[in-house]
Amino acid sequence: MRRADPATTSRRRLVLVSLLLASLVLGCSGLFQNIGARWVTRQIGEELDLDQDQREATRLAVHRVMTAAPRVLGPGIDLLVATVDRAIAKGFDEVNTLAIEKQVDRLLDKGVGWILDEAAPILATLRDDQIDHAERSLDERLKETREELAKPPDERSADRQEKFVEAIEEWAGSLSDAQEQALREYVAALPDEAAARLAADEKRLADIADTIRQHPGPSVVRQVLWDAWKKREDWGPNTRSPEERRAAGRETLFYVYGLLTAKQKDHMSERLHEIYTQVKSFLGAAAGS
Repeated sequence: MRRADPATTSRRRLVLVSLLLASLVLGCSGLFQNIGARWVTRQIGEELDLDQDQREATRLAVHRVMTAAPRVLGPGIDLLVATVDRAIAKGFDEVNTLAIEKQVDRLLDKGVGWILDEAAPILATLRDDQIDHAERSLDERLKETREELAKPPDERSADRQEKFVEAIEEWAGSLSDAQEQALREYVAALPDEAAARLAADEKRLADIADTIRQHPGPSVVRQVLWDAWKKREDWGPNTRSPEERRAAGRETLFYVYGLLTAKQKDHMSERLHEIYTQVKSFLGAAAGS
């Protein structure tokens, strides 16, 4: 049985992805949208070593992004939460899980495309020394992944099991000993493609940096970043295809859901709505900014 590796790690390899994650993650967790916008602007400025004019352009871009969030993301988030909640209640199957995947893809593509429109003109103004600075900064973030990959296989496997069990408990609440053991055995049998993913991400980062160093203009910068985003699940010729990996990921979801009790499924729904409330609160604050 072929299965997907669920222990995905958030890596900010690309300049675009740094902007996207900083904007959205901070926004969804911050108490005040305007404070969040200033924090995001400062982080981006430090990441890219921006000059004063570039920082001002970034500040305005971040403000536009966060202010437009309710209109751009709100309806898609509402639909996604409703679809996931129904699946939790009735059971995940191939039909509703594929529907969830499509909604997530549309939501992310819309968000990334919208942020790219703001980011590309700023990134196109970067000097070579700023590009070098950004590359070094982003590469520094890869150290943790490289250190993980350097561990002995047994230790890596144990770490992956622990992270997966913790992620399930975050959504489902406490697990029984039998459930935890079943999950650990399941994860232990999963293929580990982390090294291939790291290599693919490193190549994409280098390709993007090389393109931006040619100073081709905003439209080309936007296109190369968009292409990198759309190919983010392609980890090279010696790994499974994105379609195979997604199919195996659905299989993992079905397996985990089948282990859970009715109480744990209710906990999943409660957790979903807790996150939804936090996101709606942010969107409301952003709309009033």
